[in-house]
Amino acid sequence: METNSFKTNLRRFRPWLAWFSLLAMLFFGCQSQEPPLRAGAAEFKKEVKDCLKTLQTSLIEPLSKRNIPALNETLQKVEPQAIKLCRMCPFRIGVLNQEGYTLTVYPPKEGAADNFSNYEVVVQALKSRRTATQRFFMQDGSQLYIICVPLLKDDNVLGLLALAVNADEAKKRWDMTAEEFLAIDFNR
Repeated sequence: METNSFKTNLRRFRPWLAWFSLLAMLFFGCQSQEPPLRAGAAEFKKEVKDCLKTLQTSLIEPLSKRNIPALNETLQKVEPQAIKLCRMCPFRIGVLNQEGYTLTVYPPKEGAADNFSNYEVVVQALKSRRTATQRFFMQDGSQLYIICVPLLKDDNVLGLLALAVNADEAKKRWDMTAEEFLAIDFNR
């Protein structure tokens, strides 16, 4: 008699067990995880995150005041620290407003584009308020790795910090492929 009672209770509990298992699988088992990185890509990620952290902290105040000369001065002061990221690779740092327009670029460049509001990586970083990455193909066939970081103050997006690294130089310095770059999650 107790066996039937147990089976009856088990039948009643089974749908709940199925829902619980599904929820547990979605929460714990299906979270996207960054694949293990090879040494070069892991070093690239560490150096970039260190550089971006320094830049983010330094740029918040001048960006909140829309003080372009102070932004440029901040980038020049921080640049010697940031340059260790790419001692031998060309890179460019840009600060964009919350609409995706360039406020300043370092090192300065004549004729640099000023409107990135329609670029997927910019839109994604602004909307999600999380670091976004993308690979860009230039007209000459070269590639750039772009990393866009939202600059937040009091939970408000002031703009973006964008870092562009030449893909060929990144390959030489860190032996990092485009697939490895695209697999890096700078939010972790």
